[in-house]
Amino acid sequence: MNNSKSRGLFTILGDKSSALVRQFLPDAFIFALMLTFLTMLLAVVFTDQGPVAVVSHWGEGFWFVLAFSMQSALALMTGWAFADSPPIKRVLQRIGEIPRTQKQAVFATAVVGQIFGLFHWGVVLVAGAIFAREVAVAMEEKDVDVHYPLLVATGYAGLLPWHQGLSAASMLLVATPDHFLADQIGVVPVSETIFYPGNLIIVAGVVLVTMIIMPLMAPEKKDNLITVPASKLRSARQPAPDGGVEAVDGSPMSSRRQEAAYKTLLLDSRVLGVGLGLLIWAYLGYLFATNALMDVFNLNIFIAVMFGLGFLFHGTLRSYINVFRDAIEGASQIFIQFQFYGGIMGIMAWSGLATMIAQTAAQYSTETTWYLAAFLSAGTINFFVPSGGGQWVVTGQVMIDAAQSIPGVDINKTIIAFGMGDQWTNMIQPFWALPALGIAGLSIRDIMGYVGVLFLFSGAVMATGALLLGVGIL
Repeated sequence: MNNSKSRGLFTILGDKSSALVRQFLPDAFIFALMLTFLTMLLAVVFTDQGPVAVVSHWGEGFWFVLAFSMQSALALMTGWAFADSPPIKRVLQRIGEIPRTQKQAVFATAVVGQIFGLFHWGVVLVAGAIFAREVAVAMEEKDVDVHYPLLVATGYAGLLPWHQGLSAASMLLVATPDHFLADQIGVVPVSETIFYPGNLIIVAGVVLVTMIIMPLMAPEKKDNLITVPASKLRSARQPAPDGGVEAVDGSPMSSRRQEAAYKTLLLDSRVLGVGLGLLIWAYLGYLFATNALMDVFNLNIFIAVMFGLGFLFHGTLRSYINVFRDAIEGASQIFIQFQFYGGIMGIMAWSGLATMIAQTAAQYSTETTWYLAAFLSAGTINFFVPSGGGQWVVTGQVMIDAAQSIPGVDINKTIIAFGMGDQWTNMIQPFWALPALGIAGLSIRDIMGYVGVLFLFSGAVMATGALLLGVGIL
């Protein structure tokens, strides 16, 4: 198949998939509610739990995830603040000016998205969308038509490799002392998971297929292009009012106005803003200097890293607070929906539905096929519990029990296979796309068709990787 024919095939595939999704996919919140009722039905049908018990599990799960949802929210919002800092935005704008054609624009967005995704899942949800927006502005100024939904979908696709990257929740959790499986498997350092050679090879394949597939789906006919005028993409953020600090007619300022002046002085002080960032990094520097990095690097430490970088890159508390306010607004649907997914998680966990799925995968597995089964079962459960850490809390015990019951199976490879499955179905689960869509000004229907195509091809790469783990090649 020559290059032009392959481009035509993927263009048609992207167009057809996008049209199908636009017609049938519901709103993300409606999707969560539909999953809630579907999970209840499955639990009643396939487990020994009655309707009253299932509803009780839902109610318990609704609040059970509160602590973890706070961690996840902080990871997202500190990542957002870092990605929306002036230095990062300047870099993204300059990179966004490089492409000259539509395919170059999509390719550049894919490269930047994958880099950010490997760095941090919260950062890519924001930085990927910001970069897609900046590229769209730059291409509009060059009078080059670019299919904006594909551009945003490509930025969001940066989330695909996250659970094999630096912010991998399950891998960081098992690297944390006193994690809930520590008595059974001990502490598993990230050198055996995130930086395990087999994991690095598989994630390289995932990144490569993304950078190839997404540009090939760029529409060639102008009738299929959806562009957005640059005037609608450039949203200048208005500075917050400072409360008025100048005296009128030279008269002395009132105590209230003096207080406002002091507040303004502190909020706009680079000494205070940068100093706070340096204080956090002083603590991190001491921690990393007195401990092996791979032994202490976990989810909480990653949040601290994001806080420190955010204060340093914004420079002032006012800049950081203003962006953090935007982050809270952009993540508002996640705050609401996380609790509903917590309810789904409660049903999956306490009705035994998640256990049944994982045990079924283990029942028919051997040393060779277990990692593929773990990948597929994690992908299935993630569709109902789209939180990597939350899903690990629900199914980690079952996964480890199954792995230890099959001779020759390695715990670290099991965790890697789990991570691949969890990240895979994010491409067809709209939950984590919400922040990116808020920044881009699109709906889930606009992008899901394109990431759905990527879901199929990346799944083939990860499934192959799981089998190679099983035969001992990786």
